[in-house]
Amino acid sequence: MPRPLYKNLAHASLQLGTGNAGLWYDKLCDRWSDDWTLSGDDDGKLDWIETVTKERVGLEQLLAESTARMLRLTAAKSGTFGIFVTEGRFVTGLGRSHPVENGFAWHPTLGVPYLPGSSIKGLVRAWAERDAEPRPSRDRIDVILGSPVVAGQVVFLDACLLAPVQLEADVMTPHYAGWSADEPPGDWCRPVPVPFLVTASQSAFAFSVVPRRATDRSALGEVFAWLRAALQGAGAGAKTSVGYGRFRFDESKTEAWKKQLDKESSAQVDAARRAQAEQTPEGRWSLVLEGKAEREILDLVRIHLDKEPIPDPADRRAFAKAVAATGLPEFWRKGQKRDPMTQVGTAKLKERASLIESHGTAGEP
Repeated sequence: MPRPLYKNLAHASLQLGTGNAGLWYDKLCDRWSDDWTLSGDDDGKLDWIETVTKERVGLEQLLAESTARMLRLTAAKSGTFGIFVTEGRFVTGLGRSHPVENGFAWHPTLGVPYLPGSSIKGLVRAWAERDAEPRPSRDRIDVILGSPVVAGQVVFLDACLLAPVQLEADVMTPHYAGWSADEPPGDWCRPVPVPFLVTASQSAFAFSVVPRRATDRSALGEVFAWLRAALQGAGAGAKTSVGYGRFRFDESKTEAWKKQLDKESSAQVDAARRAQAEQTPEGRWSLVLEGKAEREILDLVRIHLDKEPIPDPADRRAFAKAVAATGLPEFWRKGQKRDPMTQVGTAKLKERASLIESHGTAGEP
């Protein structure tokens, strides 16, 4: 709950490039008069809202790291995700308490707008129950999304921004002041504008759904289809009935993230393979040979097994076995080469094959 600041403490300033705009907006409101009311009436409220609209909010590096962690978690749990972009203004947390009357949902550590997973789940359930085509049964919805007595098959993660975002001040004027039952409000009365904070159009958010158990993965496709349709058709956040909160699925951004995650996964697998190979002499030599052309390997055989033999017999044997594992000596034994660009004669090829065979078995019982 926001609290008024005493005058001698209300001298802080927000650095939008580095500060947490959420903490500033919710905790440091300094537009209070001596009697602890918000000074300046509606102008004071609008002034406070505009303190976070001068520049984009959020730290680019932190948002990128947060997005990467969430999507890596989604991939590790065999979940599914998508990048969605707002088609118009988006507002979240409007019902939260705040001195300007309308609150805002700030991510507690990133200081940017976000959509809690619980809200996304409610949106998807409402869509599945009322608008999904074909319409699933209530039992099917309860199995997938859960009920008061049993957990569902999927978990919705918070939807977070991919990059710093521009916030804007908006206004609604649904109220009239000073009316009563005897004098009801009408167009001749003075309206009371109510300012509130919104997220600008074209803001990209990452939405993720993961299975609760490995056996629940089959429900992901159906749930993600509901999510995609709900974000486009019904919208998320507040004021969706007047067009706020509509999202479109951004296929190019989604595919780019999938490729990046696949690349990271391949790199991790390769790193694990190399780490395991490093545990044995033969494995270490296989890493030395990896990616080398046939002529380079032939030259290493000549050096390490003939010209300047490896001193340690066990290491020498490991080198010979690593070369044998490439399959090249099978060609050399026949006086053949696998790579046409290799310029080594038949006699030399057979000689190298003999070196591999003799050193590869040397010292073995």
